[in-house]
Amino acid sequence: MTASPGLQAEDRPDFERALHQALRTAEIREALGRSGSSGGTDIQRLRSQALVESEAIATAAAPEYAAYLRQRAAAAAAASTAPGPSAAAVSAAPTAPTASAVRAAPFTTAGGRGLLPALAVLTPALAGASAAAFLLLGGLLRLSGSQRETADALLTAGLTSATIAAVTLAAGMVCLVVTAVRHRSSPPDRQPRPHRRPHAHPHPHPHPHPHPHPPSGSQPPYVWRRDDAAVATARDAWLRALLHRGILPFLRERLKMSHTLSRTSQKSEKGST
Repeated sequence: MTASPGLQAEDRPDFERALHQALRTAEIREALGRSGSSGGTDIQRLRSQALVESEAIATAAAPEYAAYLRQRAAAAAAASTAPGPSAAAVSAAPTAPTASAVRAAPFTTAGGRGLLPALAVLTPALAGASAAAFLLLGGLLRLSGSQRETADALLTAGLTSATIAAVTLAAGMVCLVVTAVRHRSSPPDRQPRPHRRPHAHPHPHPHPHPHPHPPSGSQPPYVWRRDDAAVATARDAWLRALLHRGILPFLRERLKMSHTLSRTSQKSEKGST
């Protein structure tokens, strides 16, 4: 036969709470009243005696206590071996920059495409203004008859600028026409919005919740709750057995012994008188 497990230090607060409950029961209060020792001093004496004999009292509920320890150890082992959410978080983390890069790619491409229309608008305007200025200055210098070489150079530059303006203007018009035709032939894609039921009621959860606030951590769904329920059930069974088979019989025996001693002392006093 294996020896009964001793009361562990972390379970002594539960033992003290069960002892406090036993001392407040009507049975113990009435027994103290019959013996004429219902004061706080006698209650503290009984409490001290029970705490001193806690190991012996706990042996009365040894099977329930052993089952409670096994359930608690199994829950601790399940908590230590369960996979945590960190692996999933690490595997999902690299996808975020990729998604942001994909979303940012259209804007980058749109920025490069937006430079061509700007050049198509600015180049003809600048070239036309330069052509007008060069032609005007070259014409004035030729009319004055001075600096004919400078006048010829300005007129050549003006004609060149006018040619550039005409070519870029024609290219810009072609680009605008092609863009308009392309936008007309391919309408923008529209993603359908997900259908949402306005008055949808959530289905009841298929698993019961033994605790209103399940513990958070690395346990997979419902394993923690199932372990906690088993541990709580084993603990309640141990405390009931400890109260009814251990603490209350101990207190009855001590009260009976105290009552017997008081009657013996009273008889001895009467015999001496």
